[in-house]
This record gives sequence, C-alpha cells and structure tokens, in this order.
Amino acid sequence: MRHASHLSLLATAALMAIAAPAAAHDAALEAEVATLKAHIVAQDAQMAAIQAQLVAIANAQQTQASMVATQGQTVASLQTQTQTIQAAQTVDATATAKPATSATTIGGYGEIAYNGYVHNASRNQADLKRFVLFFGHRFNDKLSFNSEVEWEHAVTSATDKGESEIEQAYLNYAFTPKLNVKAGLFLMPFGFINRNHEPPVFYGVERNEVERRIIPSTWREGGVSIWGTTTFGLSYDVGVATGFNVAKLDDASAPLLATHQELQFAHAANLSVYGSLEYRGVPGLLIGGAVFSGGATHNNSDFRADATLPDFSGIKSRVTLWDVHAGWQVKGFDFKALYTHGSISQAGALDTVLTAYNTANGTTRPLIPGAFEGWYAQGAYTFDLGGTVTLSPFARYETYNTQSQLPFGLIADPANRDRVLTAGFSFKPLSDVVVKADYQSYLVNTANSRFNLGLGYMF
Repeated sequence: MRHASHLSLLATAALMAIAAPAAAHDAALEAEVATLKAHIVAQDAQMAAIQAQLVAIANAQQTQASMVATQGQTVASLQTQTQTIQAAQTVDATATAKPATSATTIGGYGEIAYNGYVHNASRNQADLKRFVLFFGHRFNDKLSFNSEVEWEHAVTSATDKGESEIEQAYLNYAFTPKLNVKAGLFLMPFGFINRNHEPPVFYGVERNEVERRIIPSTWREGGVSIWGTTTFGLSYDVGVATGFNVAKLDDASAPLLATHQELQFAHAANLSVYGSLEYRGVPGLLIGGAVFSGGATHNNSDFRADATLPDFSGIKSRVTLWDVHAGWQVKGFDFKALYTHGSISQAGALDTVLTAYNTANGTTRPLIPGAFEGWYAQGAYTFDLGGTVTLSPFARYETYNTQSQLPFGLIADPANRDRVLTAGFSFKPLSDVVVKADYQSYLVNTANSRFNLGLGYMF
C-alpha cells in the first residue's frame, strides 16, 4: 500500500514538471519537490502509526480471545465444581434425612448341644437344639411389631422330631414408657428363662429343670396386655389371654408344658388372666413375681369334637401358676433364686374319668396332678480375661416335683421328682457368643446324670 502511494506522488510530480512553463525557474521546482518529499515522509510516519495501531488491535483481540477462552474454561470448571458440590450436598442431605437405624430389624440366636450320659453311653447325643430369627418393624414412634420364628432339632417334617413354630407375633403401641398396650402372641412374664432364653444370657448348656417342667418355658399365649415401667424402677404387666387345656395332657413329667396351646387353634371357651410385678430400683437388684389363672376344660370341647376322647362333661377345672424370683448382680457376682407353684383344680374328678377311660380302652393316659412345684438357687462369678473375653464359673441347685399332690389313693411316680446339682462355666470370646460346659448330677434319678457341652450365639 505504501509503495503504491509513492508511485502516485512521483507520477504527479513528473506531470507537473512537464506541464510547467519552460521558463520556470529550477529553484521553484526543487522547492516543490522538497515539499512533496516532506509530504511523503509525513505519510510514511502516518502509515507506520496506523500499522502499529493495527498490530496493537490484533494483539488485543488475540489476548481478549485467550481471556475469553480462559474465562470459558474457568466458568466450565466452576460449573463442574458447583455440580459436584451440589451432588455431594444432595447425597449428604439424603444421608441426613435417612434414619440412623432401619425401621425394620432382624436378629436371632441359636444353640448346639452335646449330652454325654455317665451311666449309659447309648443315650449320648448331639443336637442343633434351636435356630431362631427375630423380625421387628417400627411403623412410627408409637406403633411397632415384634416376632420370633423358631426351628428346633435341625429337621422339620412329619417323620422327624424337629418343630417349626411362631413363638411371638404381636403389635405394641407405646403411649409412654409407663403405658404400653400389646396384642397378639407373646411371652408370659414369668421367671428368668421364659423371657430371656438366648444362650449367652443364661448359665448351663440346658435350661434349668424348674423353668421347664413347672414353668413351661418357652410359654406364650395369645391375648391383650397393658404393661410399662415407672421412673422409680417398678415394672408391671397385666392382661387377658388364652390358657391351658387339661384334656391335652400327655406327659406327667411336665404338666403345663404338655397342656399349653401355643395359639394353635387354641380353645378359648375359658380365658385366663395374669399379672406380674418386678422391681429394679436399686442397681443390680431384681425382685419380682407373677400369677396366672384360668379355666382349662373349655366346656369339654375336645370330647365334643371327637367322642373317642375322655368325656369331662360337667367338670370345670382351673389352672393356676405363680412364681417369685430375685436376682442380685454386684462386682462380678450374679445370684439368682426362684420358687414356683402350680395347681389344677378338680384333679380328682378328672382322674376318675381318666382311670375309667384307660381301663375301658387299654390306654395309659397320664393322670393329672393336683399340684406341682419347684425352686432353685444359682450363683456365678465373671472373670474379665481382657478385651471382650470373659469366663464365668457357676453352680446351681434345684429341686422339682411335678406330682407334689395327687388325688387320694394315687401314687406319685419317682421319675417325676428330682434334686439336681449343676456346675460348669460359660466362656465368652464376645458378649454375644458363648462356649459352655457343665456336669449335672441327678440325685434321685441318677441314670440321668450327664456331662454337657454347648455352643450358643445371638445377634
């Protein structure tokens, strides 16, 4: 562009020189040429300035483009970071909104035992005694559901000794800790074992005889209960429930274990009532008791359904059971004691029918006792072996008689009473896992003396 301008000026100058009069003076021409040269120099300077401005503008545009690109990257990065933070905040909000614990809970326990009989090794056996699952659900802060499903002796079928059963299934509504209402199938508030029978929480491979033969653990009924715990340590539980059916009795060694109905098509012509109180107001101390009573013949319902069975028409019998128990835990020591007594009214009339039935049919149905009772005392001490490991030796003495009172003229069977001394230990690598070993000496029926090993757990 600059070369084109120079040529134009030179051409102009040449034309002017040719067109000027020949008489013009050379000095004037030279002056004009000098002027033109000055114009050319000024124009060159102006063009250089314009060129510099163009370069500056180009550089500015490049810098601006780079800045825009950088800003775009920065914005994109900020947007990505913002999205990441927002996502993290969403996750945090979701985690915060989720309850700390699930509304549905699952737990359970199990136990395996080996029994070695001292006087007759042919009776030795190993058994997966129980596998139990707990299922619970909290609908809201007030209403909850609790259940317990149990399998016994590993295999359940028509030809095996195993059982599958529902031990608990009930709804509970908590107005306050002092006032709750539950309805469904639930455990009776008697003794120690009936409500707390997970292997790590009781001593001995086998459950004690008194709370099996006299209190029919695990004992549950269908009904409605009002229960609660006061601020000064007193708890109560009262209710109306199904009861026993004496027409079912088929084992004189455990009269109530043989006659409770487990809410399986339970006869309910006669309902029962129960109540319990326990005091825990002093740390380590427990004192309690309970009573249960209700009709047990149900308008002769079994005979009315099957006329080949004994006819107890006109007999109204009542089963009553009560217990008192106490516990004291202090400085590693754990002491427990319990006494329980049961009775079946109209036992004489019932046994008259059974005796006539056995004679007429050549059967050996067991007779119904008028009363049965038992008690035990137990002591244990826990050694802390470090960490979660503990060792707890224990000893227990118990006595029971499932035929402590029979109608006049009937003779009790010695096999249905005994005194038992048990000594052993519980080793816990964790609080919820236990290895047990003990020896049981039966002082009356000595053939039952045995050595036991057990493994238990709960979760």
